[in-house]
Amino acid sequence: MPRLLTQAVVLPAVLSAVVALVLVGEVRALVSLSRWVQHTDRVIAQAQQVYRLLSDRESGLRGFLLTGRTPFLDPYTRSNPPLQASFTALGDLVADNPQQRDRALQMRQLSREWEAFAAEALQLQAAGDEAGVREFLRTGAGQQRMEAMRSGLDDFVKVEEQLRDERTRREQVGATRIIGASVVLLLLLGLLLGLMSRRQLRTVARGYGQALSTAEQTIELRDEFLTVAAHELRTPLTSLQLQLQRIRREMERERQPSGFSEHLATALRQTRRLWSLIEALLDAYTLSAGTAVELTLEDLDLAELARGTVARMDGELKHAGCEVTVEGGPALGRWDRARVERIAATLLRNACKYGEGKPIQVRIQDRVAEMTLSVTDQGIGIPAERLQSIFGRFGRAVPATSYGGFGLSLFVARSLAEAHGGRLEVASEQGKGSTFVLRLPPRPAVRQLQAAG
Repeated sequence: MPRLLTQAVVLPAVLSAVVALVLVGEVRALVSLSRWVQHTDRVIAQAQQVYRLLSDRESGLRGFLLTGRTPFLDPYTRSNPPLQASFTALGDLVADNPQQRDRALQMRQLSREWEAFAAEALQLQAAGDEAGVREFLRTGAGQQRMEAMRSGLDDFVKVEEQLRDERTRREQVGATRIIGASVVLLLLLGLLLGLMSRRQLRTVARGYGQALSTAEQTIELRDEFLTVAAHELRTPLTSLQLQLQRIRREMERERQPSGFSEHLATALRQTRRLWSLIEALLDAYTLSAGTAVELTLEDLDLAELARGTVARMDGELKHAGCEVTVEGGPALGRWDRARVERIAATLLRNACKYGEGKPIQVRIQDRVAEMTLSVTDQGIGIPAERLQSIFGRFGRAVPATSYGGFGLSLFVARSLAEAHGGRLEVASEQGKGSTFVLRLPPRPAVRQLQAAG
């Protein structure tokens, strides 16, 4: 028996360490991919800057040649130094991509040829040869080169957009791989626990002839293993989060470059996402097993709790481009703070995820018999036939390839609401956004209070 118990502890611990190593490696890969996506965005922005400067130079030169008025020449003169700097910056950004680098060099050569054309036209204008200017412009040499540069820039940007899409797809695949690896390893751990439980059951039955007692002990041991596994999964991730936060604070004190700080913030967001996924898996397992939800009740203001949740998620909301407003309150009741905050955070994350960056409204109302917290977005909405299935385990309203996640968060949120004697409802129309409403009684029903102990 001691040898079997030792194996039962060592194997889950080893597998948990493997899970931690896999998660750390995958997070680093995701950060690298995110950095390349941001690099592509900078290249596209630089190309668009070149495009605007070329347009300024062309319009300024054309206006001057047609009217002879010096003010029209100001955009032409003013845009020359930044244009050269922009071409140089664009070449530096794509130095690692030979094809894009060659395109940038070709566009720069066309720019030089257009500059020669512009200089000759200005000389004719300065000499007062208006007929010569018109004849010179009629040849269309300058326009041809400008159109060639614009076409080249369009092709350049299209290639970068394709690169960005590919890198974004790889980033999503990487996140899915993390989730898949975690699930597989958890399933493997469960399988190992089951096999060891079976072996222990047979060993104890042969030794003592007490099959029923042995089965009960095995079930208890299995639950202990699951607790150890959950602890081992969360502990390294918590340590990683704390280390990243400490590094960010030190960087802020030393005023390090903002670019690296953005990459660090990305890593922190990814670890928070992994933490949320692990919590969702564990909560879903507990709820699906029929275990009673234990509530730690305290007097709360639902409006204050909602504002606090929004404040804690400020960085995550800003990164998603979501503007959140909170209205209403106070709404007093006796609930489990951590569980209600979990529901509110789930609704906010879903609104950001499917809200297409549009404003999100949170409203709290005191209806005497019940307190409500509603979260409204203006995003893609939910098809009518999927309004209820999204609350099931792994329920989804959109394909998994388009939006990540396990499809467990709403299942857990509704279960937590029902544990308080409340409800979680949704009203939505496809293409016009969604409104999720959490309805809570001021005090949980008697049966929930008993479950809370």
